[in-house]
Amino acid sequence: CGPRIRIKIRNLGAAIIGIVVAMLTIKVVEMLGHFIYPPPADVEFGDPEQVREFMASLPVGSILFVGAAWAIGTFLGTVSGTLISTTGPLPYAIVVGGIVLAGAATMLLLIPHPYWFTALAPIAIIVAAFLATKVAPRLRPSRSSGE
Repeated sequence: CGPRIRIKIRNLGAAIIGIVVAMLTIKVVEMLGHFIYPPPADVEFGDPEQVREFMASLPVGSILFVGAAWAIGTFLGTVSGTLISTTGPLPYAIVVGGIVLAGAATMLLLIPHPYWFTALAPIAIIVAAFLATKVAPRLRPSRSSGE
């Protein structure tokens, strides 16, 4: 397997790892939010009307945990992919940010959220991806030592 193939495999692996890091981060932060703001046991999440009532009664902090999970997951996933890859951060910001954004859009369409959250959450994801493109290159060790 030649050096070009190894680089492509490494960069593909970096993208996959970035996505996995993002998803795991989102899961952990959302679990922390559920620990601090436990959902009531009697909500039937298959009933759209109960879900709508439940979402309307949530404290702002509970909803902010979801947005923070998406933003932190995007940031850490992009940084992780960049640190493993042989390229710059933009492809990983696009891939990781795009997947998180698609998942967030799906959740925002399926579950009614407050209007302010629906407007701000996608912006937070995009900003997190952008910030990761600025931070990740500074975290990468110098490659002049023989890689």
